[in-house]
Parts: sequence; structure tokens; C-alpha cells
Amino acid sequence: MKNITFILFMSVLVLSSCKEDGFQETLQLGAADFQISSDLAIAEKNKNESSLLPFYKDTHYQYELAKKGNLAGKLHIKLREVNNGDLLVFMQLEGIAEKSVSAAGTLSIDSSGEAEFIDWEPRVIERPHDKNTGDDQSTQPIGLFKLKDADSSELVLSKQQISSRLRTEYSNGLSSQVRILHDERKEYKLEEKEDRTAIRFQLEAAKGQLAEQWFMLSTGDLFSNSQELEDWINYQIDSYKEANGWLTAGGPMKKLPWSIEPYTKHGYGRNLGVMVDREAIDRYISTKERYYYNLMVNSAADLYEYREEKGTKIWETEYTSTWLKSAYGLTAPYIDTRHNEFIGLYLAKIGEELNAPQLMKAQLNYADYLLGQIKEGNVIKVADGLLIADYFSPYDQKQKTHASMNHVLGGANLLLDCYEQSREKKYLEAAKKIRKAIENLGTDWIRESGDLWYQVNPDLTFAGNDYEQLTLVDLLKHQNKWESIGENRSLVIDQLIESKTGYLAEENVILLDEVIAELDRQGFGKR
Repeated sequence: MKNITFILFMSVLVLSSCKEDGFQETLQLGAADFQISSDLAIAEKNKNESSLLPFYKDTHYQYELAKKGNLAGKLHIKLREVNNGDLLVFMQLEGIAEKSVSAAGTLSIDSSGEAEFIDWEPRVIERPHDKNTGDDQSTQPIGLFKLKDADSSELVLSKQQISSRLRTEYSNGLSSQVRILHDERKEYKLEEKEDRTAIRFQLEAAKGQLAEQWFMLSTGDLFSNSQELEDWINYQIDSYKEANGWLTAGGPMKKLPWSIEPYTKHGYGRNLGVMVDREAIDRYISTKERYYYNLMVNSAADLYEYREEKGTKIWETEYTSTWLKSAYGLTAPYIDTRHNEFIGLYLAKIGEELNAPQLMKAQLNYADYLLGQIKEGNVIKVADGLLIADYFSPYDQKQKTHASMNHVLGGANLLLDCYEQSREKKYLEAAKKIRKAIENLGTDWIRESGDLWYQVNPDLTFAGNDYEQLTLVDLLKHQNKWESIGENRSLVIDQLIESKTGYLAEENVILLDEVIAELDRQGFGKR
């Protein structure tokens, strides 16, 4: 989709009633009415708008709710208008008073018949306990409603998540923040009359809790065929670790490892690795489905709004890893180089797809940031080569961490992409220094078993178990990058690839299709 013109999805606030013992207001969402109500009175109301990219516009309504003159709760509603006429609506109710507070949302629209409901939870799979993240209690949206109105509107409605904020403050004035998930509820009421369809849901939050729910309203078919819809439903169920179901006004919440601070087994947070919704972006580029487009725009908007919220040039992780804290004294906020690499890559993909110059430059902007880190000396030097650390603090450059092969290759591949895009030698020279460091370490990367070490430490010792095939994919991609710009392959990296594949063969590991194809294309089966 090229040169998209922004279509304003009209959202007019109409004050219906406001009394001491409650309020009721209506947001006009195109042909639909969205009524919000509560038994609490409005003590204060604010509205602000944001549009950091040309294909969305946010309107944020904030209500302070009172009971008998005392602040009892806060209600936040964000309308995210997409430039195809569709809308994402995020609701958050915060409990402040000793007693629980509630607010209801009712979406109603003129219709000529009963809505068709497609369940997005047709089956339940067993989710095995994960040794790193434990049990993930968050799930996919409730389903899709096909409405019988003049526009053939469609609605995707989420479940409701009840959570609380947890925060650890540090002596440097910075902090780490996560959420603890208390409950997930599947509650809504469908009311259908002869000429009107209404969907109602109610939020309820105890003191210190947040109740959140979202929906997507479309003015046309979100999926062009039933097979694509079924594929997406199955993806959400089977790939729940990657799929985003708990969306909020500030971005998706995902299950976090137990190794977080503040500690909780039920910790969730804004993981930058999944805030960039790679699956939806890739699916939109290949299928052009409307639902994926909306998720793609939402992902880009979330990333830009997150960075604006933090006041940073790139994306900083907002929760502490106790593993990094214990090993290096590194606490939130900090830079994760692989997450930023993926963000730069996928924002650039979106930019190419939508002809958005601002996004096309995302990789170049991050590459320039990496060059700045090299200049600052935030690297591991290996003779005349260097490796960029996996993680670092923008606030304390003395906190140096390890460099893992997959992070190192990801950064080098990004630099080579930027050289190919711009032909500026500074990116090529930086990539060559990284390659030189890998080659200087040579076969020391290889363990006695034939597998590779995961990381090299600042003192050039090695540690950790490598990923099963992720690093192998990165090694193959890296060799491709050099050949694509007319440079020779690295003989040392070929040795690492051969050792890794030999180890996997001895362990009877079934190789990924993309690995088999690349090994064959690069001639490893003929050696």
C-alpha cells in the first residue's frame, strides 16, 4: 500500500449527563455510538491528541472519578484512528478508593439483522510450564463480530485483564517497572433488537488495580477469506508466546521471565521484542489483509509513543533483569541491542511498504547510534577488532556487559544493510571491525562438543549455552550479507557454521527448513 491518505474517523464527544451520583457520555465513532458510564461523578476531565506518524491519530480522554467529592478512580480512553477509517479503542480503569470502582462501555450500531460471532478460542491447548517465564495466563481476544450495519462493520473484542503496577526505585533516581496479572475475564453482553445491535462490557478495579480492555472497529472486512482468519486464530493459540493479546493504551503486555525486579512469578511488561509485531507486519506485507494492517500501524504507533513517553532517541527496556544486575550491576532502563535491531529492521520494512521516509530511516538512525557507542568505547576490544556489547546503560557507560554471537551478528548485519542502502563507508568499516573481532577469536568460539559458546565476556573468556539454531541462522545470513555487497566470505565463520551443524547432526536435531535451504545454497552439503 503506497501513498496512503489519512481518513479521519470522526470521534465526537457528546456530554449526555453528569450528576453527583454518576455520569454517562457518548463517543460518536462513525456510524457507531460508544457510551461510557459509571456510578461515579466526573471530578476532572482532560483531552489530548498525538500523531507521531502520518497514518494514525490518537485522542486520549482522561477522567478523574469521584464519590462524594473524594477521588475514587481514574478512567482513560484512547481512540487510535487508523488512516483506513478503522479504529482501536483502549480502556483503562484505575482503582484508587478503598472500595472497588466500575465503569461500563457500550458500543451500539444500527443493524438489519443478528451479528455473526466467530470464536477466537475454538480450542484450548496445554501450555507447558516454561522454566524461564513460568505460566502465561494471558490469552487471545474473545472473537470477531460481523455486524449487519450499512458498512458491514466488524468488531474484534478483547478479554479484560486485571493487573497492578510494581516498581523498584534506584539510588540514581531511575526505576524498574512491571505489572502483576491478577485475573483475565471473558465478560461481555450482546443485546440485539430489530434495528440495533449493542455490545456491553464492564470494567471493575479494586484499590491499586488496573482493569483494561480493547476493541477494534472496522468499516469493512478485516479478513478477505475464512482461511486467512482461521490461520490467524490458530497462530494466536499455538504461538501464544509471540502473539499479542493483551493490548493497552501504552503497548502490549507480555509474560516476563522470573528474573525480573521487582520480583513476581506473575510478571508482565512491555517487552520491546514483541512490541514490534513482526508476525502481523510480515503477514500484512505478504497478504495485505486489513486486520494485519491495523496491527502493523498500532505496533509502529506504540513504538513511537513509547519512545516519546521516555524522551529517548532509541528504545530503552524499562524493567530490570536480575541476571544482568547480578553479573554487571546493570539496572533499568538499559539498551537491548537485539531488540533495537529488530525495531529498526521492521520499522524500515513498514516505511518501504507505506512509502514513509521517516520510517525508512529507522535502520540508519539506529546504525548511527551504534557508531556513537563505538566512538564512546562501549565495546569489547579484540586486538584490532571490536564487539558491541549486548546491553548497556545510557546513564552509566562504565557498566560493560558481554557480547553474544547472535547479538553481534544482528548488529553487524544491520550495519551491512545500511551500507548497502546508503553506500556510506562508515557502516562498512564498522561491520568489518566486528568481523575482524570474530575472526581474531577464531575457533575459540567452539566448545569441546562442537557447539558454540553463547557469549564472550569483557575479559575475553567464554560462557553460556548457545541457542539451538538461532545463531546458526544469523551466521548464514551474515555470510550472505558479505557476498551481496561483493565482499569475500569469512573462512572463520564457515568453520563455525560447519562445527555447529556437525554438533546438531550428532544430537539428531531436525534442522529448520530455512537452515537446510541456506546450507545447500551456500554449498555446505558439497564440502
